[in-house]
Amino acid sequence: MTDHATQGLRILIIGRGRMGSAVQEAALRSGHLVAGVMGRSEMADSTWPKADVAVEFTAPDSAVDVIAACRQRMLPLVSGTTGWAVHADEVQAASVEAGHPLLWAPNFSKGVYLFRKALKGAAQAMEGHAEFVPSVHEVHHTGKLDAPSGTAHAIGEDMSQLGWPDVPITAQRLSGVPGTHEVEWRSEIDSISLIHSAQNRSGFAQGAIEAAEWLSRHTGPCHKIFGMSDVWG
Repeated sequence: MTDHATQGLRILIIGRGRMGSAVQEAALRSGHLVAGVMGRSEMADSTWPKADVAVEFTAPDSAVDVIAACRQRMLPLVSGTTGWAVHADEVQAASVEAGHPLLWAPNFSKGVYLFRKALKGAAQAMEGHAEFVPSVHEVHHTGKLDAPSGTAHAIGEDMSQLGWPDVPITAQRLSGVPGTHEVEWRSEIDSISLIHSAQNRSGFAQGAIEAAEWLSRHTGPCHKIFGMSDVWG
């Protein structure tokens, strides 16, 4: 929920796709101002709209450039683009050196955040039951460029940290699916599944706005790339 300290933020939206439109609606619904909406072709403009924070949903091949452009302007940035993890270390090093406020998440849905917390309990319950073999499966709309999704990879990393390394991840692309993620433990006798299914994009967009609100309030050191665990604890 938006509080008095963050109402009326000037939010610059970078990316003209579905998520950019959803974030614009969420920003206005939360009482903020949309400072502007920029596409890739406008990134080279020397004059950007005045903004308190930017939110970007672009493409894997442009996200690092967007982050660099915001860093040069010391514009706090919430990044929702996935598929650029290979550059994460260098991006974090540059952000920390510059003191640039950067928050990235593969998924801004509070439901996914709670799903990943519930996964910890489920994985612990499955300890010692080697007959159950885990797997991760995700389904997204056909416009989703990276497969498996960034969220699926994050879930795989969660599983590894919980003692289930090298869990296989599969991906499927179907028209009209905002996003579904499933962790299944299967034995020869039965199966147990934990599923999160988004009904629309509004949860992702609202989470991105809450991330922007948090980042705009952050006054401590920028010692890392922040995530939704910093926002929601």
